[in-house]
Amino acid sequence: MRLSAMNPMRDAVVRMEHMTVKDFNRQASQMGFKIDHDIFSCISFDNIDQLTRAIILSQDFETKTNLYFLSDVSQYSRIIYDSQTKLLFIIDLSEEAHLKKVKSDVVMSISHELRTPLSVALGNVQMLKDFSDFKDEESEKKIDKTMKSLKKLEKIISQLSLLTQAEFGNYSLRYEIFEPVKVIEEVVSDYQKKLDAKTIHVKIDCQAQTIKADRFIIYTILRNLISNAIKYSHSDSTIVCTFTERLICVKDTGIGIREEERIRVFERFFRGTESFKHAQGSGLGLPLVKYLCEISGYKVWFESKWLIGSTFYVQLSKGVA
Repeated sequence: MRLSAMNPMRDAVVRMEHMTVKDFNRQASQMGFKIDHDIFSCISFDNIDQLTRAIILSQDFETKTNLYFLSDVSQYSRIIYDSQTKLLFIIDLSEEAHLKKVKSDVVMSISHELRTPLSVALGNVQMLKDFSDFKDEESEKKIDKTMKSLKKLEKIISQLSLLTQAEFGNYSLRYEIFEPVKVIEEVVSDYQKKLDAKTIHVKIDCQAQTIKADRFIIYTILRNLISNAIKYSHSDSTIVCTFTERLICVKDTGIGIREEERIRVFERFFRGTESFKHAQGSGLGLPLVKYLCEISGYKVWFESKWLIGSTFYVQLSKGVA
């Protein structure tokens, strides 16, 4: 259990015996903890029943949430219960939350300000493409290149906005029943030109007739995983997309991921040292997949061998059926 982020001058430590407070540090005292008092009389938060269950069953517990104290004070905190030592750690994340909020406001503001001039630019370039008197091949290539660059910028802005919404819980899940095979086919159709250019075949193995989930999230996850597989696959190869009631799997036989770079795969804007040689990208696809999985209660992980290929997995929550 990682406690290295604790600040001994600010964070609380409480020793528990069953559901009763037995000892605490100075910070916990200032928060209102009292000896021999039930934990419910000291603090409250949305998932306190899960903490209660962990204490009763001697299981570890960790969450980030708004914590409410008896004195009507609240703070955003990381709450950790260590079942071996029977210690409850409350780590103040108020400053971290504030900085994230500032960052979120900046990103959303910039995204909003960029969208209008970007839309104008896209419209003007499209007009040039459709109605321009420039018919020579070189001019058409320049117009196409400009349109491609503007589309890439539009995609980056959209991904940043969605990342920020997901990171701060501003995206509301919208469940519906749909056929996942149609979503996969839609994604493959989106990338058909790129698939044809590299002579890559996508093998679809969909074992679930219908699922109940947020269709947009499933689509976005599949779109980014399949896009990455296409980027880093060799020509004349096959990508396998498997979809069951509990698991999404996208497997390629591309360049893979170096061992020393695996830990950074889900970092925003990170791209591997060899990735620039194979394809352009923003480094936002996999971080977006990670955040969408987090807000949906999914788990994402991968297996990869350098120069052999990668397989990305998304384990769907039990609520999806």
